Amino acid sequence: MSHYLAASELTARLHLGKEVEQWLSHEQEAEYTFIRWMVLSKNKNQFIVTYFESFDEGDEDFHDVHEFSVLDPEDAPYGVTHEFDSVEEALAFAVEAYGAAIDKFVTGGMIQNEYAKHLGQH
Repeated sequence: MSHYLAASELTARLHLGKEVEQWLSHEQEAEYTFIRWMVLSKNKNQFIVTYFESFDEGDEDFHDVHEFSVLDPEDAPYGVTHEFDSVEEALAFAVEAYGAAIDKFVTGGMIQNEYAKHLGQH
C-alpha cells in the first residue's frame, strides 16, 4: 500500500534533496498503452520536475516503471525536465502542466507500488 506524503513531508523531502514521484494516468491508444508519471527532485539550488510517458510494459511480476521504454526517443531515458528556483514553483508547474495532485506524491522508489495498484484495478 502506498503512503502519500503530506504537504509538509513533500516539501521537506524535496528541500533535503530526496526524490518524490507521482503516478498520473494510464492511457489507451489504438495500437498501444502508455502510462504518465513524474519525478520531482533537487539538483544543487534548482528543483526539477521530470515528466515521463512510457509504454506500459509491466505485468503482475514486473512493476519497475523506471525500466519502461519512453514513448518519444528524444526523451530517453531522462524524460522531459523543467527547472525551478523554488519548491513552490515546481509544484505549481506540476499541477498546472501535468495535472499532478499535491496529495498523491510518494517517496522516491515507490512509484512501482502505484503501478501495482493500477494493475489491480484492471
